[in-house]
Amino acid sequence: MKTLTSGILAIMLTLSLAQAQGYIDLADFGSGSFTVVPDATTATYTQGTLGLTFSPSVSLGDTLGGTWNSAPLDWSSYADLANTIYLKVVFTGANPASPMVLNIYNTDFSLNIQYEGTSVPIGTVIGANYLPFALTPGTFSPAVLANVGGAQITWGGSGSAGVRVEGVATVPEPSTYALLGLAGLALAGYTVRRRRA
Repeated sequence: MKTLTSGILAIMLTLSLAQAQGYIDLADFGSGSFTVVPDATTATYTQGTLGLTFSPSVSLGDTLGGTWNSAPLDWSSYADLANTIYLKVVFTGANPASPMVLNIYNTDFSLNIQYEGTSVPIGTVIGANYLPFALTPGTFSPAVLANVGGAQITWGGSGSAGVRVEGVATVPEPSTYALLGLAGLALAGYTVRRRRA
């Protein structure tokens, strides 16, 4: 019984650590998931299973927009989106250190939430390629993100890089960190109890 309890606590702690140190993928831009809309796109691009690539390089004002095939997507439960969203970007050349804008649209494209960031990460980065994009100042309501249909990325500068945009993500919610804390306390309590026995 003691071995089973210890094993369960260890698994619980491991899962909590894995979540707390990672990120939650919200959607990807791969060819099977995202359909480019010509009216929302000015960039020269290619699309593969991993995502959308501005090619052969990025230019000021380039845009890529479209819809997720599995829409509507419900992101309203992710409280962290009131502050920051993460855009997964892979560079195939020199990072041009330019601003980027991410617009998130509802399925009818009537509403949007705008995030601003840069190709050079500022502050904490989750994973090697996840760039933080901060919410543009203004009113935010999580309910707006209950009916996500698509997105548009706008490049604020030029560079010689090819840039593949693979997806959007958020960080684990505070409840995940609470789970981590509870697992740690439970493991510590079990250790103390075992020593007394």
